[in-house]
Amino acid sequence: MSGVPFAVRSAPGQRSGAREWPFQSHLDLAALPAAVPCARMHAKQVVIEWGLAELADTTELLVSELTTNAVRASAGLTSATVRLRLVSDGRCVVIHVWDGSSQMPVRRDAGPDSECGHGLLLVDALAEDWGAYRTAGGKVVWVLAK
Repeated sequence: MSGVPFAVRSAPGQRSGAREWPFQSHLDLAALPAAVPCARMHAKQVVIEWGLAELADTTELLVSELTTNAVRASAGLTSATVRLRLVSDGRCVVIHVWDGSSQMPVRRDAGPDSECGHGLLLVDALAEDWGAYRTAGGKVVWVLAK
């Protein structure tokens, strides 16, 4: 399927209180290529500190893909920021990445030699669940890692 949008829906933990999701982290970054390794390293270390080392590598890779997409989506915006939010209940991690573009991401069929189009396929393969929703001034793409 080429150009298929994915589910537009809220993420687990989005509206729940701190009691259900006691572990939370936020990081705002300029939408520059350097944001990707910063977000990746932050996410991996936070998840390890939360005692979820078994999810650290998967979380790091998922954050990398989502942040890369957010930086690309922010190109040309006057206020180019990406926001990373991580929440956990001690068993799983929900990754939220916000950018200022209202255009929803689309999964694409990428050929084996293509340099683009593999990110959301990788997210689909690694994530327990994922989706996106619009917010005032942009959108959030979220991923559930278990």
